[in-house]
Amino acid sequence: MLSESFCNRISDDWLWRESELRAVDARLLKVSSPTDIKSGVLIVYSHWEGHFKTCASELLEFMCAGIKKKVFSWTDFRPEIRHRLLFCNYRRANLPNQTHETFISYLNALSDKKYSDILKAKDEIILIDDNLNTTKAEAICKNLGVDPSWFILKRIIVDERLVEYRNAIAHGAKRLRSGDEMDLAGTDITTALSEVRNLIRESRNRFQNAITSKDFLGK
Repeated sequence: MLSESFCNRISDDWLWRESELRAVDARLLKVSSPTDIKSGVLIVYSHWEGHFKTCASELLEFMCAGIKKKVFSWTDFRPEIRHRLLFCNYRRANLPNQTHETFISYLNALSDKKYSDILKAKDEIILIDDNLNTTKAEAICKNLGVDPSWFILKRIIVDERLVEYRNAIAHGAKRLRSGDEMDLAGTDITTALSEVRNLIRESRNRFQNAITSKDFLGK
């Protein structure tokens, strides 16, 4: 079954990451020095971005494979998803003098074969080169028809306590971009790491569900 193979690939990706994350948990339970916490931030962030984007990539590849194998047609996709995916493809191609009218005209002229090639715009669809804050994660979810509500309420944890700290640590800075010094003495960061661990696990669940239920298709 097509969906099962893609779900299995997501599970495989999560399993090896979970092993590393458990090692981080064990380390922080024993020692919570600033250096250990900084290491934890870097590792947890890498798996948050890595697993989320791997899941998104698997969903996108499933969508394209389904079209090629005639499991469903591009016309079965929800219209807003077709528009977003094509916009990403246009952005990649950097077509000059593009207007809304020509965009819609091109959209209506697409065949299944052309639409299955949307995978070529994967870097733009899953924002491969961007740090994964909640704004970027929400954009990726909207591109693929996944409900982003499960992490939006964690915006402060992800954006201010994970991504901002990760960026400061990765660039060797003593202060955050806001100008504040990093606070590694309290429990805010270790609590945030635990919360993000749950979001990584939920990424697996949400994208696997999107594949099995085909949420990107219209009703």
